[in-house]
Amino acid sequence: MGTDLYRDGMARLDAGDVAEARRLLEEALRKSPGDVAVMHGLSRVLDQAGERARSVELLEHAHARAPSEPGPAHDLAMALLEREEDVRAVQVLTPVLEAHPEDTRAHLFMAMALAKSDAARARIHTAKALMDSDPDVKLQAQALDDVLAEHQRLS
Repeated sequence: MGTDLYRDGMARLDAGDVAEARRLLEEALRKSPGDVAVMHGLSRVLDQAGERARSVELLEHAHARAPSEPGPAHDLAMALLEREEDVRAVQVLTPVLEAHPEDTRAHLFMAMALAKSDAARARIHTAKALMDSDPDVKLQAQALDDVLAEHQRLS
């Protein structure tokens, strides 16, 4: 893989230089067309550049190559949830959780995907997401769990 190009591209992205990050990651992808990490990095750049459709397309390719890889699946699931494609988000997250049952972010996103159709199953996932060390993930999981609990109480 174009490891240096990838690393430099991600560093440029973290520094806010989207144009240079894009140049480096596109070059890295040309050198390593099947590299999932490069596809994922470039999809993040494209999203920040306002090219959401191309970003999601690249996430779809990355997910197809490595369905249990958490990073691309997380981002793809969120894009699908934004488009209210909850069933597809569940399909994307299932292999990640099978391979990485401790992935608390995947549990949070799965809870979001299940929230409208299966509150009880969604709450199983919020409970697991609450174990994340990131306070933002915990806060989101708790807020979702509170809504789901209220929904179950009223049902």
